Amino acid sequence: MSLSIPAFHVSDQSQVKGRGEVFIASRKDAVSSGTFKIEVSAQFNPATDDYPSGSMVLSIDMSDGAKGVVNATSVELMNSYGKHNPTAFMTGRCTGDLSGVDTSKGLRYWLMLASNKESDARRGTPDIVGFALHDHNGNRVAYGTGPLRSGDISVAPK
Repeated sequence: MSLSIPAFHVSDQSQVKGRGEVFIASRKDAVSSGTFKIEVSAQFNPATDDYPSGSMVLSIDMSDGAKGVVNATSVELMNSYGKHNPTAFMTGRCTGDLSGVDTSKGLRYWLMLASNKESDARRGTPDIVGFALHDHNGNRVAYGTGPLRSGDISVAPK
């Protein structure tokens, strides 16, 4: 058995909020709509907060992965970058009711959110959301990345 020391990660000042739906045509089949929905509100300000906090809910109905609803129980790391299309990354623990997955021993999520336009813009590049869910053994449970077809995500980096 080998010893592994985890990398030291520090969150930076970030705020994300919004909701939306992503449709991925290649993830649609006879029993899957090919969509996932997200609702997120999370923040971290190192001047006032000890740790990042917030909420995140994913509703997943795509092929090639578990289907169901996932809720974040923690935001363990949150970083954001950029000026013209600010992008945030979040990771933490979550629980869920997912088809064919034993969630009693815990799940982890990874999330990427890119804000590509103002909420009132009718044209331009859509916001992008990507996620990955893994079980307590590190096995992939569900994943997806694509442009919002409805909704809006805002990212406020430091």
